[in-house]
Amino acid sequence: MSEHFFQTVFEQASEGIVLIDGASRYLLEVNKAFAELVGYPEELLFSMTLNDVIDLSPVGIERLYTQVFAGKGQYVGEVKCRRSDGGLVDVELRLSLIRSGGKDLICVFMRDITLYRRVEKDLLETGGRFRQAVFSAPLPIMVHAEDGVVVMLNSEWTRRTGYAFKDIPTIDAWVKKAFGADSASMFETFGFLYKTKTPCTYEELPVSTSSGEKLVWSFCSAPAGTLPDERRLFITMAMDVTAGKRAENDLKTALQEKDDMLRDVHLRAKNNMLVIMSLLNLQSRYLANPDTTEFFRESQERVRAMVLIHEMLGNSGNQGRIDFNEYARSLVGGIISAYSPSQSNLQVEMRIGRIVVSLEIAVPCGLIIHELVSNSLKHGFPEIRNGMISIDFDRDEAGLYTLVVGDNGIGLPKGLDLDAPSTLGLSLVATLTKQLQGVVEFIGTSGTVCKISFRG
Repeated sequence: MSEHFFQTVFEQASEGIVLIDGASRYLLEVNKAFAELVGYPEELLFSMTLNDVIDLSPVGIERLYTQVFAGKGQYVGEVKCRRSDGGLVDVELRLSLIRSGGKDLICVFMRDITLYRRVEKDLLETGGRFRQAVFSAPLPIMVHAEDGVVVMLNSEWTRRTGYAFKDIPTIDAWVKKAFGADSASMFETFGFLYKTKTPCTYEELPVSTSSGEKLVWSFCSAPAGTLPDERRLFITMAMDVTAGKRAENDLKTALQEKDDMLRDVHLRAKNNMLVIMSLLNLQSRYLANPDTTEFFRESQERVRAMVLIHEMLGNSGNQGRIDFNEYARSLVGGIISAYSPSQSNLQVEMRIGRIVVSLEIAVPCGLIIHELVSNSLKHGFPEIRNGMISIDFDRDEAGLYTLVVGDNGIGLPKGLDLDAPSTLGLSLVATLTKQLQGVVEFIGTSGTVCKISFRG
């Protein structure tokens, strides 16, 4: 099956699905159902963590991660989901660990169970509608006494399993038929069905139908009053999560394939660019003109800025997005080493928010920073003094990005026409800004300050 097929499964799944970076805890990928469930715009989701959408304390959420990372299998439970409008909805939460390319990813499935909880509440509160609700419910439902005698079985239970009321008169009979060779261990597992005093759940158990088909069910049981002989009565509801489990397994396979493919793409791109750098370096050895040699060196450094992006993406758990703060700091460090390795009195201030950007934004912004910082190092500080370069990058709530690169040097030459710049560096800045569909302006302060604004 193609990557397109798995991507379609991911996007069209009825459950909310999200991938989380195991190290940073940031959301990496979300499907349409998850975005609709939480109500946040997609551009904000990738700067959020699970703490922003789950009504648990940070300590409580970290315990969920700890359980998954400890190798105890999936975490499954019910929590409150916090929507963007402040509302809370009941959700079934499932977390599992995916190890991909040496990175830990958390796969989260989130299902809205508000309707199911309302049905359960109505069943407990309204005795007169109890029988009708049980038989018409879209979920498999069993009513049983505390001694294990099955009192009622709805048609959905029979339809899905093939077992009628006469086939499973007791919980023991149901366990033997549904779990076969595993029934001995399941008797202990289902002990709560006999003695629970509060609602309880047991998730994702393998159930066999009368025809031998294998299903995966999640169970929830709760007290439902008493019988005339004073035996306590319980109701057990089941949710068939077979399709979700299959989709989860398919997604794990698809994600691994996609991760391997994109990692290979970034590796090939990086290697090709390194070849270009080597060719430029070899060619420059045959040049006698210092200006031409410098031109070749500048071209190498521009290619290096793009090599760094593909190298970081190849080592990242998210092959399509990059931490711009980490990238910019590595980039500027390389520029200073290349153009001003001995300038110990140079100060660099970087104020960059916790922003994750796409390749389409990272490449032009990285090249713009390269041009402006290298220009400052080459021309901004002709005299030995305390030089300073500052870089600011942020995004507001409306999605407007602002990149500001400045220095306290001698400033731009007087009479320079910024609408028709004569230097290659400034021409590249103008061209790259147009590529971002943004606006560039040089602010009239001491030194040189370039501000670029664009929408992602």
